[in-house]
Amino acid sequence: MIKRKNDNKWKYICGVLLVILVLGGLLSQLHTSTIKAKNKKLDQEVTQLEEQNSKLSKNINDLNANIEANLTNDDGSELNKQIAEVAKKFVELYPVYDIEKVEEKKAELEKVSTTSVADSIVPDDMITTSKKTLESKSTTQKGEAYSSDPTFKSKYKDSKLYTNYVNANTINYFAEVNYKTESSSGDTENTVYMLFEVTNKDGRVLVDNYEIKYLK
Repeated sequence: MIKRKNDNKWKYICGVLLVILVLGGLLSQLHTSTIKAKNKKLDQEVTQLEEQNSKLSKNINDLNANIEANLTNDDGSELNKQIAEVAKKFVELYPVYDIEKVEEKKAELEKVSTTSVADSIVPDDMITTSKKTLESKSTTQKGEAYSSDPTFKSKYKDSKLYTNYVNANTINYFAEVNYKTESSSGDTENTVYMLFEVTNKDGRVLVDNYEIKYLK
């Protein structure tokens, strides 16, 4: 009787141990699978980071190569020179106004900027009304597009230009342009701030957009 009880006891213990071993094996396998999944995910993330880093390094190298080419090659150096000259001419022309030279100003602007830029600075009605005022020989007639005072003149004084290299064919500028005005009511000195872009397109270097900025 005692022997039978002992046999049952050992069978029970063996069964419990067997269950523990099975569960332990399953948990171990599950843990191993989880670790493998995490390692695989980490490997994928590392691979993605390596690819992104490789692309970034290539982009940086390409950009440095383009900049170096522009600084060392004759073509790049000449293009940079043309862009700088166009930018300088544009800021010198922008604040200028003389009722007798409105049409001349537009013609000069068309040499360094697109038609839309030139039209926005010197629209056709400015030329028309200025001519009418001159033809009337009036010193009091109002209606010019730029000023109600026919004696008003504006002259470029100086400027500061800040450049932002975009690519081999485009440079953005921020300009602080100082100018003087003269009129029968007195003289003034003023400053205008502007953003503009000079682009080499189809062999023509032109200002293709601009924006006047009002600093607070």
